[in-house]
Amino acid sequence: MSVTVEQLLKLPSLSRAKVIGGHRGLSKVVSSISVLESTDPGVLVDEVFPQGEFFGSEIVITGFLNSVDNVPLQLANIRRLAQGGEVGLIIFYVGVYLPRIDPRLIALADELDFVLIVMPEGEATLRYGEVISDVMACICRDRTQSSSIVLDILAGISALPKHLQTVNTALRLLSDRISASVLLCDSSFHVLNLVAWPRGIEGDVSGGLKRMQSYPPPGSSAVCPFVPDARIYRMGLGIDGGQQMELLLIKAGLPLDAATLGQATDATRICINIWGRRHGEIAIHELIRAILQDEPLKMRRLADIFHVDVASLHEMWIAQSVRTDARERLQALLPAVRECFAGFSSSLIMDVYGGRLLIFLGTPQTQQEAERLSASVLDTVSAQLPDAVLCRCSGLQNTADVRAAYLAFHEHLTDAAVIYPARRLYTSGDIRFSKDCRQIIQEGEAALDACLEVISTVQRDSEELDLAETLSVYLLDGGMSVTRTAELLHFHKNTVKYRLRRISDLLGYRADKTPELLALYKACAVRRLMLSRAYQ
Repeated sequence: MSVTVEQLLKLPSLSRAKVIGGHRGLSKVVSSISVLESTDPGVLVDEVFPQGEFFGSEIVITGFLNSVDNVPLQLANIRRLAQGGEVGLIIFYVGVYLPRIDPRLIALADELDFVLIVMPEGEATLRYGEVISDVMACICRDRTQSSSIVLDILAGISALPKHLQTVNTALRLLSDRISASVLLCDSSFHVLNLVAWPRGIEGDVSGGLKRMQSYPPPGSSAVCPFVPDARIYRMGLGIDGGQQMELLLIKAGLPLDAATLGQATDATRICINIWGRRHGEIAIHELIRAILQDEPLKMRRLADIFHVDVASLHEMWIAQSVRTDARERLQALLPAVRECFAGFSSSLIMDVYGGRLLIFLGTPQTQQEAERLSASVLDTVSAQLPDAVLCRCSGLQNTADVRAAYLAFHEHLTDAAVIYPARRLYTSGDIRFSKDCRQIIQEGEAALDACLEVISTVQRDSEELDLAETLSVYLLDGGMSVTRTAELLHFHKNTVKYRLRRISDLLGYRADKTPELLALYKACAVRRLMLSRAYQ
């Protein structure tokens, strides 16, 4: 987790401080602390916080010592600090040097969600150093205990104004988090973004990189020739869409371990996919990746960025085609598929992931609505991919359920297609049932014999009739409809009726009688799987 303004207020040095404005910003993440006593907001704009630049989610200490009677300058400084990405202001010496807090400062802080904190009034003995020491110790302690650089960066960037939610901002957060210079390059090592650590050595880093004749192999490091006592790490980045990029990290002093390198790479990839693709268009792909990989904390951070109510998403629909160009065709179909849900009131996200179209949505209000929507989606996809199938996984409560459903679909769709060859629309129940049937086969001969025993009399019938196949079509394909079964087998209905009577005679009960029906249904499914495997 990351340190928030609200958590800092529990520190001994801030325990008597009061929040007087910007209360909605208390949940913002604090990366550092600094002191500012500038009187001229133009200095902030031109020299300290250039327009459009982000400088690190700091909390700032001031006493407005050089502008104690100039409220317009105080207001201008607060506005520019907020625009630069700072999270709040701790004001010292109110009632000592600064006569009072003007109400206009509080109103501006509330407008900007910029936390305004006042130290105990009238106390001249207060020291900046106590707060600085306390805050930095808290931040360093949290970084030591926290194992997720990705979550820390997502938490920090999601609380920022939209104009600061950029790849460069993310790299600045990463640089501060690991105390290393961060360079994002294209595949030819042309620098796209450079954040130096410590700040001020940008020229040394940029010039040194231009002089380099060779780089470490991907995933390895070497001594950095232009920063003393430092190593340069090269991490390859495969960005969604096929683009290849290079992440270079330059770290002096203690080396970066494998876990930190992996998380730095993951954080950079996520931020590029979200804020660096298609001129800043948000890529929902990363949210879907977090859901499928069962990473609930990352999912929540991304959901905050996308303003998606993931708690309301209880269904996952998966569309798949075996065509080699399926990914590209599905990507192109996204707008048309989205149109299928016009008027649908629940939350909805969709993207192409792993060559499949994934749709996450709230549960439709009625089964009729679900059937209408699923048929519309399948028809839309089939117009471009005639072999496409759609699976509806419902009743999902958390990311673990989603991941289990996705893996089951991936592993057992082939079996489901064998058991139900005429279907193109499946449910998660169909997939689970197919999985159960496969497990019976894998358990060995005893389990298989026990399952198939219920239809053994039908298969041993001396008449020259394929009664077992008729039973399978009746149960698995025909929905226990004589008319539908006759159509599928190309028989007259009376032939099917005769065969069903013969099957009932051999079984000793009607084929549609429950609970006996359950064992018959599974036996027919397992039989199909066995026959399919025998001919492979």
